[in-house]
Amino acid sequence: MSRRRKIISIALVVPVGLIVGLAVVGSLRDTHVVTVTRSTTADRDVIWELWADVEHRPEWDKGLEYIELDGPFEAGATGTVKVEGQDSIKYKVIEVAPKERYTDRFESLPGTHTDWQHTIETNKHGGYDVTWRLETRGPLSLISLPVLKSIFGEEIPAAVDEFVTLAEGRS
Repeated sequence: MSRRRKIISIALVVPVGLIVGLAVVGSLRDTHVVTVTRSTTADRDVIWELWADVEHRPEWDKGLEYIELDGPFEAGATGTVKVEGQDSIKYKVIEVAPKERYTDRFESLPGTHTDWQHTIETNKHGGYDVTWRLETRGPLSLISLPVLKSIFGEEIPAAVDEFVTLAEGRS
């Protein structure tokens, strides 16, 4: 094999190997995207009611055109969400512990999903901390991570701030 062909072969094998390696690692572990926590004086019941009232989430998550849930707000329920400027996608509620936490899973790229974990915890100031934590997993998760961080790193803090303001106004 000529020197030129060896160089071309290496130039092709290294990026392909890197992509395959990223796909394997991304499929084996959750990758953190963003976590946002805000303290609030809102009542725990009000926080939970806002989370469970899925169809009204665009009131505080301004990037949503709509979100629907096919059935009650419980583990196993599925729905559809449409973010402005994007196609609608399916999601599934995978965990619900009323007035404590819930997680919903959004399928994104092929074989890849993003879990949105939401928690309410008592804080030392007599109120609560509400947290949104996004994690992704799948063969394309590490490749898409910079884009996800760019998008959600700006959108999630604004949505959480809107949510806390709304919850405190209803408490």
